[in-house]
Amino acid sequence: MVKEEVETKMKKSSKIKKEKKLSKVEELEKQLAEAKTDHLRVLADFENFRTRNQKELFESRDRAVADFVIDLLPAIDNFEMSLKMTDNKEMFIKGVEMIHKNLIDTLKEHNFEDFEPKVGENFDPYLHEPLLIESDKHKPGQIVSVLKKGFKHKDKVVRPARVQVVKDKE
Repeated sequence: MVKEEVETKMKKSSKIKKEKKLSKVEELEKQLAEAKTDHLRVLADFENFRTRNQKELFESRDRAVADFVIDLLPAIDNFEMSLKMTDNKEMFIKGVEMIHKNLIDTLKEHNFEDFEPKVGENFDPYLHEPLLIESDKHKPGQIVSVLKKGFKHKDKVVRPARVQVVKDKE
């Protein structure tokens, strides 16, 4: 009788272990399914974030361009008024001067500044765009004249100054 009881208890114990293993497997499968769902949700959230961020970036750029154009409109208005004054040379010249001042002021408001190198300065490829000439009066690499001013936005050169530079005699 003892032997039968031991066998019965062993069968029950084995059955309980199998049930625990099954419930553990089921629990792990459930956790895996939840992890997959969470992963897909995070991927979808990230894609939505990326799309929204890109859209906001484009909208922000468009707003900045529109604001800059709005700031240029007074200069355009002055152009139109000046063009109506072509028969009065003095008023026309005054209008063109006003337009130039408006444009320079607008650029300054948006952190643009012009810069003009000095004749005799050494050529700097980060600031100057060269037009090479030959000269016996100046040293090679020296600026002889400035053709166009350069422009910077904050610390970045947006247009280098166009300069005549003495080239080596090689």
